[in-house]
Amino acid sequence: MTGVEHGQALLAFASAVLGSDRAVVASARDALAAAMGPAAVTSAALTAGVFSLVDRAANGVGIPVEPMVMKPSADFRARYGIDEYPSARNSIR
Repeated sequence: MTGVEHGQALLAFASAVLGSDRAVVASARDALAAAMGPAAVTSAALTAGVFSLVDRAANGVGIPVEPMVMKPSADFRARYGIDEYPSARNSIR
């Protein structure tokens, strides 16, 4: 339970668009449309796309992650190997 109306459908769609399985994306898209309507699918897809664009643009120009984010996320980054990503060199250490 997410505490957000239709949160599970939104999370499933967000997870699906991060992957490469088109069948999973189609299923999540259809489930989201059934739960919230086609406009919600458009909004969710645009939100995911814009986030990806902004994140990549920030990495591309070398905008660092601020220290107030780095310290509390150290365990998470280590657990998932995030500090090994090439863009991690842009982060303040």
